[in-house]
Amino acid sequence: MEPSDLQLNRISTLFEMACFNEVIVLGSYIRSHHRDKFYSVTTEIAELATPEGTLTEYILESYERSYLSLLIAMSYLNLNDEEAAMVELRRSMVDEQAHLYNHGNDPVITALHATLWTRFDPQVARPYWKRLSEDKRVSAAIVKFAQQRLSEIDSGPTSPNRAWKVYGTGTLPGLIWKADFLKREKGPYKISVSSGFPKACATANSLLIPTSSWTDKIARRYEADYHPILYTKSLLRIPFGVTYGVLGVSAGVAVGVSGCALASYIRSGDLCSASLQGGGHIIMASGDLVEYTLGPDLRHWRKVPSAFYIVDESAVGTEQCLSRREKENMVLRSLSR
Repeated sequence: MEPSDLQLNRISTLFEMACFNEVIVLGSYIRSHHRDKFYSVTTEIAELATPEGTLTEYILESYERSYLSLLIAMSYLNLNDEEAAMVELRRSMVDEQAHLYNHGNDPVITALHATLWTRFDPQVARPYWKRLSEDKRVSAAIVKFAQQRLSEIDSGPTSPNRAWKVYGTGTLPGLIWKADFLKREKGPYKISVSSGFPKACATANSLLIPTSSWTDKIARRYEADYHPILYTKSLLRIPFGVTYGVLGVSAGVAVGVSGCALASYIRSGDLCSASLQGGGHIIMASGDLVEYTLGPDLRHWRKVPSAFYIVDESAVGTEQCLSRREKENMVLRSLSR
């Protein structure tokens, strides 16, 4: 079986290809096998001498778990099975609230829940719009959009019949990291993105919400108050990484010195030069080995949107976050009918 993060990327590809039955089967398997953390003392101890994640199974981030359930729900919806879609939506709701190994609410997931439930039952969607309107992590434009949805639901029968459609655009940026073992203000690593996200935007009939909160969640993995065992392991791994580096440097020096000694004995200048070059390469590679050993576990679902575009396409002639030209230049992947 291929690594779970590659399986997740395959889910995205299958959904884009409209292979909805395959999304349901593979997605359900990944969710059931990578939902909970099972500790093994021997494995956790053995992994102190190797990079994080080489011996332990990948556990879905809370937003990955919820988004996977949402894709399964939308797959059922695209197969015209609304009852099964609502079952998966409810499961996604329960999973988001569960206090599992990876836990926590996410504003993007909240917006998607609210949008999809508006299709079935606006009263179920209302708590999600309210939560989004009170979320301190989102922009004022998104807060205003959520407040407008609340007003529409509270107006009852006079509220407009919204035909919301959800699109995913772009791909999650790559991650970069640097060690912060001395200060450790928010864990031993500073994890950030290699490029930016689309700017949040909201109008009366459309919303563009970036998934920057997802990479923020990954950056929290090594915080002491979130995953204390990961935090502790990252610090205990430092002596192993330094030892590997010292051994690498020592091996490089030994190759260079012994090679030149032999070259002096047989009077071969080329052998000494080659030995020094070889020893230098070993010393340089030892630095890469240290970085590899001490690096954080950055496995994640890479092929997910960098933003979601939620739009009422029935509202013709109204202002929208994306103009027609912008839509043509962006790859919009429809996530619901």
